[in-house]
Amino acid sequence: MTKAIREKLKTIKTVRMAYFALKYGQLQWKITIQNQKDRQNPIKPDGFPLPPARLRYRVHGALDPESFVETGRIVANDIRSLCAGANFELKNFEKVLDFGCGSGRVIRNLFKDLCHGELHATDIDEEMINWCKTNLPAINWHINGFHPPLPYEDATFDFVYAISVFTHLDESYQDEWLAELQRITQPGALLLLTVHGESVFGRLPEVHLKELGRRGILFATKTTGRFKLDQLPDFYQTAFHTRDYIVRHWARWFDLVEYIPQGINNHQDAVLLRRKLPSLS
Repeated sequence: MTKAIREKLKTIKTVRMAYFALKYGQLQWKITIQNQKDRQNPIKPDGFPLPPARLRYRVHGALDPESFVETGRIVANDIRSLCAGANFELKNFEKVLDFGCGSGRVIRNLFKDLCHGELHATDIDEEMINWCKTNLPAINWHINGFHPPLPYEDATFDFVYAISVFTHLDESYQDEWLAELQRITQPGALLLLTVHGESVFGRLPEVHLKELGRRGILFATKTTGRFKLDQLPDFYQTAFHTRDYIVRHWARWFDLVEYIPQGINNHQDAVLLRRKLPSLS
């Protein structure tokens, strides 16, 4: 069966639902097998346990613990390098927030860098946050709603990072959260957010490329409903941005410090922002 025929069949609702159900069932079986492997050979790269396979998949898209660990290390190293390139050192931040922290894949690698600061992490996923509370101490974990506000006072943080968060929200959600991140950051605070940039545009169909070229932002919906593999809400899909859109649109809330193509894990583009200082006029 050719790829074209397979794609055509997927447009038939009953066939499409059967296909998604099959993929979902296969994933659950793989999770069961991986959990058995985890029990037989537990990995504690930093002295703390790794989240179970289903929680790793939810944020990582893969089940093997090795790639979960390695990606977390790479992203943490990228954060260090990007901050240093902007003349910031992690050890000097006093209050840090991992926004959309998942199961702690990144922040667990930044304990030593941020040991003198106050660490916070928040996510919409109650199951992942509860696991983190039990297994990764010394961090203030919070569950946030699908919409603002976050449980923090105005001007709380001097550094906020969000890895692979704005890559999954539509424009209205993004605008809500950009305004909220502006509220909770101090004037002059540094933010590091990531987006799907030009390096991944080549995989998009022509109709999507046209919309992206016209608007500068694209939100693509794939699977929804009970067989959505990551089991995250239906609004959590995939977003793409042009650099011009970031420069133009995000300037409503922040000053752009630097835009680094493929700055995170040699994949997502890194956007370094600074919370605007009060006007002197």
